[in-house]
Amino acid sequence: MSVADHAPTTAVDKEIQIVTFTVHDILLGVDIAYVQEINRHLDVTPVPEASEMIHGVVNLRGDVLTVLNPHQVFAVPPCQNHKHQRNLVLNVDGERIGILVDNVADILTISTDELSRRPSNVRAIDRQFIDSVYLHGDEIIVLLNATQLLAAID
Repeated sequence: MSVADHAPTTAVDKEIQIVTFTVHDILLGVDIAYVQEINRHLDVTPVPEASEMIHGVVNLRGDVLTVLNPHQVFAVPPCQNHKHQRNLVLNVDGERIGILVDNVADILTISTDELSRRPSNVRAIDRQFIDSVYLHGDEIIVLLNATQLLAAID
């Protein structure tokens, strides 16, 4: 279920938590319900002839996990400072994927009423991965659609 698919029934249900992180200079977020864990940058093994969106695979306690490279997905320069990079492990309907992010920023509790639909002027490849946007002060947080991220590796 994506953030936009939430159908709140009570005042409590109208709030969700999101994990925010950066990829280059883009502030992104994902519903915390999908986040299984956050790891330091793990040793990633490249996969020959894989899509450019695939950074590689990691061994996570005996399970092989595909790691997406959001720099390729959003066509932004790669991270130059690997010190703060993290592997954000998502669990989407029992399937796990990793996302290599430049920095994990914060966990926010937000009202679903404050979410805006994704902009229509975004490139088609980006649009499929964007669920909605959230204005946080003077920043825009782009909320990702975890289901579409998982579909990208299939």
